Amino acid sequence: MREITEAALRFPTAAFTAALVLVVGFWVLILLDPSAHDRPARRPDAAPSVVRATPVIAEASLVIALAWILSLGGSVFLRPHEAAQPLAAVLAALLLVTSLALATVAARLVTRGRRRPRG
Repeated sequence: MREITEAALRFPTAAFTAALVLVVGFWVLILLDPSAHDRPARRPDAAPSVVRATPVIAEASLVIALAWILSLGGSVFLRPHEAAQPLAAVLAALLLVTSLALATVAARLVTRGRRRPRG
């Protein structure tokens, strides 16, 4: 457990850890907002939409969560194979970019069916 905690607080996962804390805080505030329960979910005169798109905040939350998981896993995997300092920095930066790219692709695949058709 200590190794995972250290990996979560070390570069590159620390960037995603901070973002994940903000995302979790946002969703907790949304769930606890008492004013959201008093207002209607939609305007009564609004026409029902046939296809609904995924909200941007939901997709961004998914990207951040997946990037954090991938980055944490990569950090734990690379830790025993620590290389020389310059190579370790390059690998950490590569892990940051790769985990973000893979998380973005995975989130788009998950939410693809929820997008509005163009045109």
